[in-house]
Amino acid sequence: MKNQARKLIGLALIAIAFICMPNSVFANYEENISSEYMISKDDIVGGWQYIVEGAPEGYGTGLLMIVKQDGMYKVQVQINGSAINGDNVVVKGKKITFNLNVEGEKVNVALEMKGSKMSGTSNSPSNGTMNISGEKIISPQ
Repeated sequence: MKNQARKLIGLALIAIAFICMPNSVFANYEENISSEYMISKDDIVGGWQYIVEGAPEGYGTGLLMIVKQDGMYKVQVQINGSAINGDNVVVKGKKITFNLNVEGEKVNVALEMKGSKMSGTSNSPSNGTMNISGEKIISPQ
């Protein structure tokens, strides 16, 4: 019963974060972005809960949010109570690549989505290559 309550609370918090995200997720971008986001029916777009095997403490799990606006994909990783926006986002079919700046270090991420599952790798100079797996927990309507 406790696990079900935790899951419900977790999903509610993620849903709230997803709803609130469009107003704040891209605040760091200097370009002028409309406050209205077009969310298309897309296998990649949504919220993905992920696990990084062997990641440093505090970086092993998080939420990857992907939105599509004006034909362009935007990525945000929510981890440790903060958000990191992705750069150089490229989508080809069901594969997405992007870069993150984590504590001043460039992390390259390559993922492939298959239905509600995700797998791929992250690569950084200090941690090398690590495997990522996850599942979609938020789908746009």
